[in-house]
Amino acid sequence: MKSSYRNIEVTGKKFISLLLPVLLFVLLNMSCGSRNDSRYTVLRGPFRQTVIETGELQAVNSSVVTMPRINPIYGYNFKIIGLSEHGKNVKKGDPVITVDPSSVQKTIIEKRESLENEIASANKLKAQITNNLQDLKAQLRNEQPSFELKKLQMEKSAFESAGIRKVIELEYRQAEIRLNNLKRNLKLRPKLDSLDYRIQQIKVAQKQNELKTAEETLKLLVVTSPLDGVFVVERNPRTGQMYKIGDEVYLSYIVARIPDIRTMKVKGIILENDISRIKSGLDVIVRLDALPNVPFNGKLSNVSRVCIQQSDMKKVFQTEILISGTDLRLKPGMTVRCEYITYEGENEIYVPSNCILEENKHFYCFVRRRGKIRKTEVRTGPSNNMYTIVDGDLRPGQDLVLPENILSR
Repeated sequence: MKSSYRNIEVTGKKFISLLLPVLLFVLLNMSCGSRNDSRYTVLRGPFRQTVIETGELQAVNSSVVTMPRINPIYGYNFKIIGLSEHGKNVKKGDPVITVDPSSVQKTIIEKRESLENEIASANKLKAQITNNLQDLKAQLRNEQPSFELKKLQMEKSAFESAGIRKVIELEYRQAEIRLNNLKRNLKLRPKLDSLDYRIQQIKVAQKQNELKTAEETLKLLVVTSPLDGVFVVERNPRTGQMYKIGDEVYLSYIVARIPDIRTMKVKGIILENDISRIKSGLDVIVRLDALPNVPFNGKLSNVSRVCIQQSDMKKVFQTEILISGTDLRLKPGMTVRCEYITYEGENEIYVPSNCILEENKHFYCFVRRRGKIRKTEVRTGPSNNMYTIVDGDLRPGQDLVLPENILSR
């Protein structure tokens, strides 16, 4: 008898040891299922619907830094041989862009040679004018006695024959003409030579101005900052990358900007599927990727009217958001997330979106009432990433059951 009791006792202990894990597993599942059903409730309070997209900070106002505005005789595009670092703080007057000066230096050498040639020509002309004047004076001194001699011969020919008198008279007239020509040349030549010399001096002055302009242009190839600020390098439209040393850029092209960070804006995008909910004037919450917990208030100021292709599968509308106030933590070029507030209510009834079942274009919630689960039809309103506004026979605080739990039973 004792041995049979011991066997029964041992068998009971084994049965209990086997049954205990099963009971614990069942109870655990029941408790988990209870929590899964009861943690979803009807809520009431402020509700916000948003569309979240990315964007990039820009300054509302900024000064542009361009390639030198110089005469295109030196060329149309120049190579950048010096460029300040993107994002560097610069002071007014600091050199920020240096352009290859080789074409301007070549022009300076050519202009100097040309100027030296013109100066040499002017000196030569001046010496020639002096020599010409001296030659004319010498010719006049030589011609004067010859004329006097012919004049005396003319006076003495009164007693000669008519033929001899005619020859002497002709020789006298020729001497007189030569003398008068020399006198006239002596009078006019300095004026003519003076005009020639002035013309040559003008040529010299032109070459001097051209040389001076080229030398001043050489100074313009070092571009300085127009004000204090942050140096922001622009993108090269041909490569899509930021300008860098070695790039060849056309004259007057914008290479960088120095923004006024006191007033900032966001250049953002909206997917074409969300554009129907977006309009100018919406409030926007801007968060820096670097400071995701710090919100900055903004307002949507502009939405583009044209949809553009951003990628093979993505079409977007560009937006512009003005940020309220001034904050030195906002820097141009920083990536941000923009929450466009498309709906905001103060006292709304809403439920978790995954608690709503759609059947034949009708919407239902499963409500737990007095231990029973009732299927209740609702009308849906705006929704966000987690919740949806509903209207129907629902009261705040009621427990909801996930439709998947109902359908799986």
